[in-house]
Amino acid sequence: MADFHTKTFYGQKSSLMVTSPARMVPYIFLSCIHRKDDGKWEKTSKGEGKTVKLSIEEIICILEVLHRRSANWRGYHVFRERKTEIYVGWEDESRQVLRIKIGDYKKKIRFPNLNFLTLLLEHVLNEKIEFATSGTFESKEKEDMVDGEAEYSVFAEHITARDGLHIVETTEYGASIDRVDIKARIKVESPKALLITLESDEEFWIPKSTVHNEYDVRNKDLQKFTVDKWIIEKHKILK
Repeated sequence: MADFHTKTFYGQKSSLMVTSPARMVPYIFLSCIHRKDDGKWEKTSKGEGKTVKLSIEEIICILEVLHRRSANWRGYHVFRERKTEIYVGWEDESRQVLRIKIGDYKKKIRFPNLNFLTLLLEHVLNEKIEFATSGTFESKEKEDMVDGEAEYSVFAEHITARDGLHIVETTEYGASIDRVDIKARIKVESPKALLITLESDEEFWIPKSTVHNEYDVRNKDLQKFTVDKWIIEKHKILK
């Protein structure tokens, strides 16, 4: 059984690379590169293109789209000053062309590469569930593909229905050292998050782990919240 998987889905102007550095690590790398004006492709080894590290949970979200059980999945990685949006969704309701966006990089996937991508991610997911969720391991393979990457926490939100399919959105974030004060009302409380409404009537979910002061869930008036700066910046990305 192979321990390392890599596949490049080439196009005329952009290409997508899927890399699993080892079956015993709970993540993969997803990279998008462009063809330069001189005809040569960007090289991730030189820091070109855009690469993100996807967790097992995010692989599952992408497979939900590929299996046509979700209309799209949008993820946000927020780490220090680097913020990256990842989008995987169907181009239209025929669901024959998949659009993938990593930051400013975009790639479309069609048959038969759609099937290839689905089978590859299914295989990698099964491997990682078997080998990356038990025991101990040490792995540094491909760690230099994403400079300064750290362990992430995952926060899932905004699961809504459209055309009988779900739209799923997740955020992966590193430890934040910057905090800001905001005023908001608590609209809904879940075990791990709060749905808050700002003075501007904007509302969004925030993880409880990003709130660093005491608050009263029974108080429906404006309250002060000291929160990690990334969660506010993330919702600016949404706009």
